[in-house]
Amino acid sequence: MPGSQGQALHAKLNKRREINNLNQALLEEIHHAALGPGDDYYLPTSLVSALKEEQCFSLLLPEYLGGRQMDFPDYIDLVQTIARADGSTAWCVNQASVLASLARLLPGDVAAKVWQSPSVSLANGPPSLCQSLESDDTYTLNGHWTFSSGIQFADFLLGMSPVTMKDGGKRFLWHLFAKSEANIIERWPVNGLKATGSFEFTVKNLEVPKSHTFEVRTREEDPSLYQIPLNLLFACGFAAVALGVARAAMDIAISTAQEKFKRFAQKVMSEDTLSQSMVGQGQAIWQSADAYLHQSVATVWDAIGEVGHCSQDNKIKLRIAATHVIRQSKEVTDIAYELCGTNSIIAESDLQTRFQDMHVITQHLQGRPEIYSLVGKHYLGLAVKSPLLS
Repeated sequence: MPGSQGQALHAKLNKRREINNLNQALLEEIHHAALGPGDDYYLPTSLVSALKEEQCFSLLLPEYLGGRQMDFPDYIDLVQTIARADGSTAWCVNQASVLASLARLLPGDVAAKVWQSPSVSLANGPPSLCQSLESDDTYTLNGHWTFSSGIQFADFLLGMSPVTMKDGGKRFLWHLFAKSEANIIERWPVNGLKATGSFEFTVKNLEVPKSHTFEVRTREEDPSLYQIPLNLLFACGFAAVALGVARAAMDIAISTAQEKFKRFAQKVMSEDTLSQSMVGQGQAIWQSADAYLHQSVATVWDAIGEVGHCSQDNKIKLRIAATHVIRQSKEVTDIAYELCGTNSIIAESDLQTRFQDMHVITQHLQGRPEIYSLVGKHYLGLAVKSPLLS
């Protein structure tokens, strides 16, 4: 093997070992924290500190800012593994890490000042009644944003907003500002993904320097990771979360079936043909979904490495894989829930947590069934233009 290729392979293997070590070091703590006492709507402070120490909220931050800038297939592996331990933690890891990838769009001096440490984390949320007005050196931002996962431990916030320019023109910009400049509304009345603490925030007449704003886009000179559009980074990451949650649910169901006797039954559930069939179906669906996501991500990643950009066909490939895997993961989790009978309904049970988490994930934009029709248009030879591909 030529020297340069051998060195590249050696570096890749070292990075994979580092990822695996990271998993092993944190998984037990993540799962313990998910099951332990504490505020349902926050990740425990000790866990957040451990995650930040390992840069888990900035896994896609550019290397020149001290980030890991992980290869995307490795990143998907890691998010899925964390989700098997706890869905809320993995959701926050994906949300913050994908946002960290946007650091490349800020001026170098601004990004270096924000990420004085790669452990810095960001939060954002979909805009509601937002408006930004251009002046000479700043934009005056007013707005309200919701579903801001991980905001309790974020250092900076990103506010998306339409902008009215001085000449009357319109743009859509992302505004970066310190969390201390916003009003946080601690409202998150949900049953699933509770510990993401996806609160709301507002700002009023906030002056944001123009150097702290940007448009989200891919650039020809960006490395392979950043050729993948933002929404598809999110989508595949959340699909990995769904896979991890579903895997945990099936593991619980299998363990339960090996020990539980149904009422009036004379034998353990694992010897019952219906239980065997349900486990078989769940395993088949999960393994198919797992292979589909990882194969799709690996194929697109290799293609980007060869041609330097993400083609429309490959965007569609990631789009449908992510959505379908989320939907299939829900089916697996529902099988596990039904199989375990009354064990599933106890509020404090791990399976109840997985069930609730999964039913929040599928309600997210990235898991909506309408996306099938978007992809169908492409395969029918019709033009497709959607923010879900950008």
